[in-house]
Amino acid sequence: MITTIILFLIVLSVLVFVHELGHFLFCKLFKVRVDEFALGFPPRIFSFKKGETVYALNVLPLGGYVKIHGENPDDSDDKGDKRNFQNISWWKQVLILSAGVIFNLLFAWFLMSLSLFIGTSKISIDGLDSKYIQGEKQVLIHQVLKDSPAEKAGIKPGNFVVSVDNVSIKDIKQVQDGIKNAPKTFTIVLSDHGATSNKEIQKTENNTIGIGLAETAKVRMGVFASIYYGAQGTYNLTTQIFTGVIDFFHKLFVGKGSWDEVSGPVGIAKVVGDSSEEGFISFLFITILISISLAAMNILPFPALDGGRIVIAVIEGIIRRKLPIKFVNILNSIGFILLLILMLVVTVKDIL
Repeated sequence: MITTIILFLIVLSVLVFVHELGHFLFCKLFKVRVDEFALGFPPRIFSFKKGETVYALNVLPLGGYVKIHGENPDDSDDKGDKRNFQNISWWKQVLILSAGVIFNLLFAWFLMSLSLFIGTSKISIDGLDSKYIQGEKQVLIHQVLKDSPAEKAGIKPGNFVVSVDNVSIKDIKQVQDGIKNAPKTFTIVLSDHGATSNKEIQKTENNTIGIGLAETAKVRMGVFASIYYGAQGTYNLTTQIFTGVIDFFHKLFVGKGSWDEVSGPVGIAKVVGDSSEEGFISFLFITILISISLAAMNILPFPALDGGRIVIAVIEGIIRRKLPIKFVNILNSIGFILLLILMLVVTVKDIL
């Protein structure tokens, strides 16, 4: 339990540092003054000042922040202060506000490339050049549909298919044919980290059991190939996660959302702990998913998030004047309260 908490805090701290580093570096690029760069929240452990910026390490390792001069609408917007965030061009504001998301995606790309360079069996080999493939192919269950026969039988994503109805499996077609030709109730043998288990399962009238499959094998690449395929894999994951986040909030808005689809800090900590037990590459992969998810959440056009502040900057750029400070503050306060409520709900759900 303690190890899980420590690992979660390390992952969170690294990802927050990367996110805030993006804001910080883009501020420096556009010569906007940064008053403080802090990891964690007060009270403060130690700090030092270099140039105009205070660098601080705080006690509560649950995030971090960059204090940008003029970022708060209440700060002075003296037109003579060209280093005030409020006084720079709207498109520069947008880039500074987007930088955290950009850096989280770049970091995910770096980790994805690193995992391919080290060697991983966590990715699909469909369409991959055979020179990168090492060892025997396996069929991975990467998705289990909710309330499907597979879920009811206790099958989970991450399991490898060994046999279907006593027929050994080497590729996806054999799994599909095996399920189709098997009797109504049959046995599927799965492998999970070398340990096998038998699952008795009853298929539907359409000869399906509700699983998504991918052919995998040990994959290892050189530096340039890992960078290329790492970008490709990161793009695919980013598309899936962004689509999933948008779909969740859409279903929530129309009353069809399920809280089972999201996790708060408790749920994420458990996943990080479980992945660390599966090995370094699994731990890297979970960190990649969290980094992309953090980017997806932050870019949502919601008050108090980076995406909401980007929307305000764009609107101000279009109308060529500042929105009323009181209105912006109220909007951000409402957004912050709603985010706290959302965090509380998913945390309670995770604990229960």
